[in-house]
Amino acid sequence: MSRWQHYIMHRGPECLRFWRRHLSDDSRRVLLILGLGFDPRMCCGLRMLSSVRTGCVRECSLLKYSEGPHSPSQKYAALVKDNLQEVTSLMAGHGCITEGNLGLLAAAAAQSRPRRASDVISQELTHRFTDIVVDISALPRSIYFPILAKLLTLLDVMEARTPVVNLHVLVAEDVSVDERIREEGVDERAAYIQGFSADLELQSAATVPRVWIPALGEGQEEQLRRIYDHVHPDEICPVLPSPSVNPRRADDLIAEYRELLFDLFRVEPTNFIYACEWNPFEVYRQVYGATTRYNSALEALGRCKVVVSALSSKLLSVGALLAAYEAKRKNYMIGIAHVGTQGYTVDLPVDASKAELFSLWVAGECYNA
Repeated sequence: MSRWQHYIMHRGPECLRFWRRHLSDDSRRVLLILGLGFDPRMCCGLRMLSSVRTGCVRECSLLKYSEGPHSPSQKYAALVKDNLQEVTSLMAGHGCITEGNLGLLAAAAAQSRPRRASDVISQELTHRFTDIVVDISALPRSIYFPILAKLLTLLDVMEARTPVVNLHVLVAEDVSVDERIREEGVDERAAYIQGFSADLELQSAATVPRVWIPALGEGQEEQLRRIYDHVHPDEICPVLPSPSVNPRRADDLIAEYRELLFDLFRVEPTNFIYACEWNPFEVYRQVYGATTRYNSALEALGRCKVVVSALSSKLLSVGALLAAYEAKRKNYMIGIAHVGTQGYTVDLPVDASKAELFSLWVAGECYNA
């Protein structure tokens, strides 16, 4: 049975009820890892946790980073300042704020982004808190992927420890906000996320077939082209969001990438994978299942290399990460290919009042029972 065959996930009002129950135990010590950015959804998780029980967040680890002096994101400094003020206000008198400075995230530093992101996570954190919560609402994939992978690895090493440390992921989702935030200046080349590349680049496995599983989202054609050129896949299995809030979203994505998918990539219609838009554990099951099936079918050829790319919502991206992490633990050759960006442009004003909060319990006591 796969690791997250049974899972705990809550959304909206259920999320609030879950945290009320979970934090009813006064002995819980919560660390919140939060990215400092302009996204108006950045403080949704801290706001919710603070409303559940004052002072439940003992420490807020605020990750700061720069996209460079020429990044289009620079013009939204006032929004960043507003978010920082809210974090300071919510934590005042209840817990401490620590800063993790990731430095420059410009294209020239693309290869070192994931390493610097994972470096902010230390073994010491897992000894001081009962619950570690990573809020990815204002973090790019090149930061939260290595952070979550590092935490999962540390907690797996400590599996037999008592008491068990819990790992949660929070994300505030709102399609209307996502549509107003656009990536600008993507990196010239794709790269593999740290920790998910070594097996793919071994000379001894150069002739092994490559399967690429990209989770599709809108407006990502340039990223798809660059990852394709980097991976050189023999087989492609795109992941489409279905069911979705927009029942036609999967069809719209196929229409948007029709020429790319069928004329350039030569994707077989039977290769499409469908996964629920708001359930990352469904994405996990589908991607992990495809990985095991391809490896079984290609056993005579030395199995295969699987490359996962998350080019969709953060919920779907987390599911893709969990699948890659579990496949790596089972000694499959798997990587995560990613194309970074130099900044974002936003259609202002942005109203995040309708953002829906999702809480995922990905490691800890609920899986060790």
